[in-house]
Amino acid sequence: MERQRKRTYDHPAVFTYLIAICLVCWIAGYAVSLGYPVAEESSGTLFWDRLCGLFPDKLFAYILGFVLMGGAGYLLYRFNYALVLIREKTFLPLLLFALLSSTNPNFFPLKATSIGVFCMLLAIYQLFTSYHDPFSMVRTFKTALLIAFGSLFWVHILWFLPLFWIGMYNFRSLTPKTFISSVLGVLTVYWFVLGWAVWEMDFSLFTTSLVSLSDFGFTHFDLEGRWADWLSLIYTVILVVIAFANIRTHEHEDSLRSRQFLSFLMLFFVWALVLFCVYENSSGEFVHLASMPAAILYAHLFTSRRNRYTFGLFLLTIVFYPILLFVQLWSI
Repeated sequence: MERQRKRTYDHPAVFTYLIAICLVCWIAGYAVSLGYPVAEESSGTLFWDRLCGLFPDKLFAYILGFVLMGGAGYLLYRFNYALVLIREKTFLPLLLFALLSSTNPNFFPLKATSIGVFCMLLAIYQLFTSYHDPFSMVRTFKTALLIAFGSLFWVHILWFLPLFWIGMYNFRSLTPKTFISSVLGVLTVYWFVLGWAVWEMDFSLFTTSLVSLSDFGFTHFDLEGRWADWLSLIYTVILVVIAFANIRTHEHEDSLRSRQFLSFLMLFFVWALVLFCVYENSSGEFVHLASMPAAILYAHLFTSRRNRYTFGLFLLTIVFYPILLFVQLWSI
């Protein structure tokens, strides 16, 4: 028991290391201008393109990206606190999300998905709070509204709407009324966009978004040019599979509601990977979204199984990602 107590992750030394390594990664990225200037993305929209033109300099873009990352991590922490996704109160979801976001060079300094992650987190919270509530029309409306708003900056987020309908069905909150309210949530956003387009007599927002959504292309396994990206993704997938296997083999330790929430997050991760495979030009963005459920599943694994194996895996994880980033920075 005493040895188990020593393997705690809520320790000042752990917090200090993870915060410090994230700061070092961002400073190193800033020093080599990683991802700057913020470019218009093939999967972005006119809203995102115009937003990119408002960034005055590199420092502003990096500060904004860091703030968005920290804000999304804090939302993960608050959601875990409010919804009890993990049995104990811990900062690990925040810290692990920050680690995943700070050690992937494709996320620097910010992408359209930086806003998309924010919208998706808020949408997931609305979905989870509609658990076993067939009269949650307002929450499902808000869920779809948030997804539609995120699509104004990154249109591919609309592909996650069917996933939320599956989640509503699993949570017993899908009824004809809640389904219609979710559709109305999307239509509300695009009704205003249509009004703006008619006023400006510029319908390029719709045409460019449709072209981007139909731009399918299978992601090629290119080890020579993207070996670090693939190594990071493979490690992430292996760790997520271990985390989910732990959930399935110890079902009695979590409440039914928590297990269903965690299963949805696992499905979200798989959904993002499938889209990663069919959208080569937007593959990095889907990895960005997948890091959100991955951080929760990581944290659940490390806090629920406190033994030498998971502790060793935790140490490997918090060392592996930073080393991989610095190897890539060294080759720039």
